[in-house]
Amino acid sequence: MKRLTLKVKLREKTGKGYARKLRREGMIPAILYGSHLKESVPLELEKKELKDIISHRSPHEQILNLDIVNQKANRKPEVIVKSTQRNWLKGGIQHIDFLEITRGEKLTTTVSFSFVGKTQGEKIGGIVEHLVREVEVECLPRDIPAVIEVDVSSLDIGDSLKVKDVKVPPQVKVLTHLEETVVAVVAPAPEEEAVAEEEKEEGVPAEEVELVDEKKEKEEEETEKKES
Repeated sequence: MKRLTLKVKLREKTGKGYARKLRREGMIPAILYGSHLKESVPLELEKKELKDIISHRSPHEQILNLDIVNQKANRKPEVIVKSTQRNWLKGGIQHIDFLEITRGEKLTTTVSFSFVGKTQGEKIGGIVEHLVREVEVECLPRDIPAVIEVDVSSLDIGDSLKVKDVKVPPQVKVLTHLEETVVAVVAPAPEEEAVAEEEKEEGVPAEEVELVDEKKEKEEEETEKKES
């Protein structure tokens, strides 16, 4: 299968000001680094170019070729996306870190969990808490999983899964602490007291109910005194 190639450029300048200028022009600042590179290489790429690659890339295709169009050497390094920075308010990728890989050399990276199924606890009102959403792994570049599936369908209220319970491919070594809890199903919060429920239904605050009762008792006492 032919590997996808992403066109990028060597970045002329660095710094926050220039990075903001690039984003205004529809570009994304990036950086390339690797174990055999003497220093990191600042890059820039078009947002459109990245969107095209994402739309054509298979979910299981983690390795890309970078075509650095304005470099002197005719070299297209093989890379993975090591990390991205996003603008959570406006959306979209703000910066990308590319890691150049070496065939046959293991690397460390993070892989996201994909939670599969509906827990038994949810069906009876339980609440699912996702505590860890990604895991750090070590493996060869070709063995990097796109995601790691976590089947939660058997979990009942009070159950949980730890990192050690998650199934990963045999060629992948998990580096995250194995005792970390990934997902748990907890009981719902206790219901409001019966008095509060009655208040809600009747629309009368408890304080007012108590005042009405006290007033009624006093009126009854005064009536009894008059009659006696």
